[in-house]
Amino acid sequence: MNPMRTLIILLTVPIILGSGVRHEVPSRVENVDKRPLVRLVLQGLDLWTPAAEALVLRTGAVESLYTFRDAFNNAPELGYWQIHPQTARDILFRYLQRPSKITLKVQLERVLGYELSWLREEGDRLDRQLRNNDVLGIALCRLWYVMAPYRIPGAQNLTAQARLWKRWFNTGKGGGTVKMFVRTVGALGV
Repeated sequence: MNPMRTLIILLTVPIILGSGVRHEVPSRVENVDKRPLVRLVLQGLDLWTPAAEALVLRTGAVESLYTFRDAFNNAPELGYWQIHPQTARDILFRYLQRPSKITLKVQLERVLGYELSWLREEGDRLDRQLRNNDVLGIALCRLWYVMAPYRIPGAQNLTAQARLWKRWFNTGKGGGTVKMFVRTVGALGV
């Protein structure tokens, strides 16, 4: 990324992460290309579409700028996709335990390289994985959107994707806005 683009990002992207409080941006924001990993994970889950890929990439960019792995002000969300541990538990240990979701559970375990039960063996193992395991973060982000009662808008419809992110992922309790999503995605070129 050229230095001028970094400066523009630092000046134009409002940082509202986790708790919804504005925070200082690091001195340098790298535009890390997560597209190959996102595509690989979504294809491994048999949940890839161009629209889903774009939404998962954009969600990570907006939630963390692909810079912050911990939410601010002791908020519990973790990883680039800022997944709440309770949301992760709900997806992993309730939703994927349904008989109709067994194939999806097996696909996720194959993509992760371990059985989901392993995440329960130590008290903070799930939190550590949420913070540092991008494959898990991508998968949980995508699965959370799978659970939404809304269809993912096309990749070209940034505003509609922003509305879905706000309604379902960030929710009314989150500090993000549709405008912030659009500006952040535009500034980062995701």
